[in-house]
Amino acid sequence: MYKNKLVKLFFIGTLLAAGFTFVSCDDGVDEVKGPENTKYTVGADVDGEGYYTTTDDLMTGSISIVGSGSEGWANLSVSVDGYMYILNNTEGLTEKYELTATGPVLVDEISNSALTAGGFFRYIQSINDSELFLSTNPNDEGSVPYAIIDLETFSATSKGYLEMPTINDKSNLWVNAVVQGGSMYFGSLYGDAATWGQLADSLVTVKYDYPSLTNPEILVSTASAGMTAGYRTNGSFVTENGDIYQYNITGSLWYGHDEVADKPSVFVRIKDGDYDDYVLDISAEFDEPIAIWNAWYAGDGIAYANVTRVSDLAEWGDLSQNTGTLVEINLETKSVTELNLPKASFVNIFSLDCVTDGKFYIPVSVTGGDANIYEINRGGGADGFTKGAQLDGSNVFVNALFRNF
Repeated sequence: MYKNKLVKLFFIGTLLAAGFTFVSCDDGVDEVKGPENTKYTVGADVDGEGYYTTTDDLMTGSISIVGSGSEGWANLSVSVDGYMYILNNTEGLTEKYELTATGPVLVDEISNSALTAGGFFRYIQSINDSELFLSTNPNDEGSVPYAIIDLETFSATSKGYLEMPTINDKSNLWVNAVVQGGSMYFGSLYGDAATWGQLADSLVTVKYDYPSLTNPEILVSTASAGMTAGYRTNGSFVTENGDIYQYNITGSLWYGHDEVADKPSVFVRIKDGDYDDYVLDISAEFDEPIAIWNAWYAGDGIAYANVTRVSDLAEWGDLSQNTGTLVEINLETKSVTELNLPKASFVNIFSLDCVTDGKFYIPVSVTGGDANIYEINRGGGADGFTKGAQLDGSNVFVNALFRNF
């Protein structure tokens, strides 16, 4: 790549002075990995206040989030090409931060009220590392506020309200989407908006052309019922071969009644633009009723899900207690393994996108105890994990963890 060794040394020295680090790759070519102490972002709730910090080490010692971190909420964030984008709903902004060796630096912001009236978005995601898609749930009129932000110019290329189709007089109550192959797939819940009753007896996804957001098509699976949008995190994810997998949320605690409580918790698949006959019944793996609250894709056909036993959830607040169990799901072999991790409130993890060298990293925040990062060996069995760095301070709950570089 460099014909002159002195030129190469000068180039490397310049980047090192700027805080960049290098690792040696197998082919002998040096690869830039980003400024020092910026490989990962950790966000947390500490005594009801938001903080976040960046680090290069998730496995040793402790991570200081208060004092050395930034104040503010980074739980609704994505990271792309050395920049972190935060939905700051406290101030009604979408913010752009550059990740530097001395911490995140605010470089630009967009007023969310200039994008849609009310200026509130629940979800933020990166589309092909070139755009942000902001969205939230349907409003009282059944319209979904959204905005598409071009990352190069950090400006909106499309914004407004997406009219969701009705199904047999049922309205769309909740949405979250993924993009695959020129289409956007909105995992959904359909029912009566006034009562959250009369719920659809099937799983529903609404498909649009992207980025035009035209030509809506309703996809239906009869494998179960409930919501396919997810709650904190997305209920759908795209695998390496372009397939989309979804899980559903059931249980009376979520809906306030038992209409779909007896429906199984499943993973289903959208392949070549529509549901196929793939069904993985997670409920059948347990000898008592369960529900899935959050799931994350870790690559190579492996997903991790937060499973709760319904008997442990007498009221809504119990979800924030130590009631969550982490299970590993092999989507290809349809095997389900319960990991011997501490039970925790996995439901309150908003953003989790952290896979490195085939290992999946997840925060385990024990209510009334410690918060640690754990390294999970994909396919390593019930005990295939290592306890990593601890978050210092009191009442720490880690609500975001993602890899930047």
